[in-house]
Amino acid sequence: MLDHKKEYQKNGFVIIDDFLPKDVYAKMVKIFNAGKDFVEINQTREERYKLWETFDDERFPATTEDYIANFWSSHEVVTDDYVSEVFNKYIRPVLKEVHGDTLGQFRHQATKMKSNNEDFIRAHYDDYVGEAGYILYLTKELWKYDWGGQLQVSSGGEILSIFPDPNRLILINHSLRQSHWVNPTCSFAKEDRNNIIGFCLPKDSPLPETWKKRRDIKISH
Repeated sequence: MLDHKKEYQKNGFVIIDDFLPKDVYAKMVKIFNAGKDFVEINQTREERYKLWETFDDERFPATTEDYIANFWSSHEVVTDDYVSEVFNKYIRPVLKEVHGDTLGQFRHQATKMKSNNEDFIRAHYDDYVGEAGYILYLTKELWKYDWGGQLQVSSGGEILSIFPDPNRLILINHSLRQSHWVNPTCSFAKEDRNNIIGFCLPKDSPLPETWKKRRDIKISH
């Protein structure tokens, strides 16, 4: 775990493969795929790139552009008791181990990017949402190079492409403010890009108004 902590602090993220026990992971995938209330979330934020103005990276979107994201989200899945139990038993302890004792309230989402060439997330920062975060991929297939849906991270002048492989956990240090985005999942991909994601506020921080307005998320301590 010491190496994971160093990676988290230096690189801004940690990748842990085969994270959950096989039976636990299988049940998580089953719960996710059984979700019947996925709703389409289409976000357009006209002023967001002014807030995120990045002078030292000319490839980051200009302040005149709109931030756009399109994905699907399920309140039913993210509030499932077993999903909450898995977070508390497996994910929270390892995030606390790498980030420290400053973790406050969490915001969780069950998100799907369908294999339709239309779901994506433009380049952005998440430090305004929380100082730490996680992604647990809930896919079945070993992801192929050209299926799309990769998490792209700008790090040290390079672009790192992270595949949404089955049972892969990503721990993210949002306090380092690294730009990242998600490519559209191609129509020929054998499955959708499924995952549970979470963001964490610093301890004792008040709940943001934006968190209170979302009906597709779960908030926990």
